[in-house]
Amino acid sequence: MPAAGIIISPEVSQQFIMFSPQSLSMGRLGFIFSLDAFIAFTLIMVTIGFLVFTIGTPKPFYSPLEQAHQLAYDTLNVLSTSSDTLGNPTYLEQILSGGDKDTIMKKVAGGDSVNYPNAIIPQGYGYRLESYNFNTGSWSPFYDAGTYASNDRFGKRFTKVQASATTFASLYSTSPRNPGQSPYCYLSCFGYQSPGNYQLPCNATPCDMPISNFLPGNSSISLIRLVVYA
Repeated sequence: MPAAGIIISPEVSQQFIMFSPQSLSMGRLGFIFSLDAFIAFTLIMVTIGFLVFTIGTPKPFYSPLEQAHQLAYDTLNVLSTSSDTLGNPTYLEQILSGGDKDTIMKKVAGGDSVNYPNAIIPQGYGYRLESYNFNTGSWSPFYDAGTYASNDRFGKRFTKVQASATTFASLYSTSPRNPGQSPYCYLSCFGYQSPGNYQLPCNATPCDMPISNFLPGNSSISLIRLVVYA
C-alpha cells in the first residue's frame, strides 16, 4: 500500500503563492505609495488655497491708493472738460496755451482753501501735472503743488502712496484774421482794385481766386498726466 501523503492541487498552490511573504511586502509598499500621494495632493491644495487667500486679501495701502487714483481721475476730468466761463477754452487748454496755471490748479485741484474752499483734492494730498515728452520718452512736470510757495501744499512730497490718471489734450490755435480780398471780385471782368477803384470793362483779366479770411492754424496733441501723492 503506498505511503500516505498530501497532494496539493494547482489551485491551492496558487493561493499559497498569492499569500507568500513577497506578495504581502508588495501590498504594504503599494499602501505606503498611495498614502504619500494623498499627503502630497493635500499639501498642494493647502498651498494653492493659501496663495489665493493671500492674493485676494486687500493690502493695507489699497484704500488710500484707490482714493488717490479717484482724486486724480476726477480732477483731470474737470480740467479737461470744464471752464470758468461759457464759451472759453477748458481749464486744461488754458494751461497749455500759457494761462495762469497756478491760479487754475488751485481753483480746481486745491492749494488755496481760503479763496477756493471747494477744490477737489483734500489738504493731506499733493499733486503734480505732467506732460509726456515723445522725444525723450519721459514725463516732464509743468506744475507741482509741492514746489509753489503760493500753494498751501508747498513742501509736500511723495512718501507713502501715489496714483495717476492720464488723458489726451488736443489744442488748435489760429493766426490773426486776414482781411483778404473781396470774395466776389472774380465774378466780373471789371476786376477789383480797392474800394471805389475799378478797372475798365473787359480789357483786364478778372480777379484771382478769393483768399480766405483765415490763415492756417496750428494743432498739437499732448499726453497729460495728473499724479496725486501722499
